[in-house]
Amino acid sequence: MAKSRGDWLLVAGLVFSGFALLFLVIGFATPHWLELDTKFITNSGFEKLGLWEACFNNWAYYRDYTGKTYNGCWWIFSYEYRPIWSYINPPWFLGIQVMMTLALLAEISVVLLATLFLIGCCPGRNSVCGLFILGGIGLCSGILTAICTVIFGAKSVVDRQWIENPDKNFLSWSFGCVVFSGFLILFGGMCIIVSALQVRLANQYSHRSKPYAGYEARHEPPYYS
Repeated sequence: MAKSRGDWLLVAGLVFSGFALLFLVIGFATPHWLELDTKFITNSGFEKLGLWEACFNNWAYYRDYTGKTYNGCWWIFSYEYRPIWSYINPPWFLGIQVMMTLALLAEISVVLLATLFLIGCCPGRNSVCGLFILGGIGLCSGILTAICTVIFGAKSVVDRQWIENPDKNFLSWSFGCVVFSGFLILFGGMCIIVSALQVRLANQYSHRSKPYAGYEARHEPPYYS
């Protein structure tokens, strides 16, 4: 059966959302959001940081009077970083972790439901309401991703109470993956919403094409008196 324009838009939305999920997972899981620029000579001890992992090289927190030094890469919530947990995880960074988790779950839902719609396992392929909800979830995921990238990008430069020497650090490829995924998520959500509009127009046209369908003449057999 030939696909309608709404079906092709749904396919495009699934393709965009699928690639967006791939880049989002990569950026979500890798510790390369912020890195030290090795062109500068500095003794800050910071190496790189992601959403869930931070790496230091013989670094000591200036407020830690025990003089403990940190080496290597550790999970942010690990016991090793317990003394400096509030330093590594300021409230705005915790907010980014929560929002990025919600964005990831929303994008997984979009990809899963769009796939089920297309293969016919869920009766939402021609449902205007279902497609609108699916596109709305995608747009919300993209908006959350955009908010997180803007906040992180700004705070990594202006927040001098966080990572030392912010002018000697740069936003790395994991952050770039998340930014790119945000654009793809928005494109995918818009394709799904336009698909819903196409389905609604097709339904309206089909109803208008037979305005007198209920009053069609019925053929009676001839009667001879």
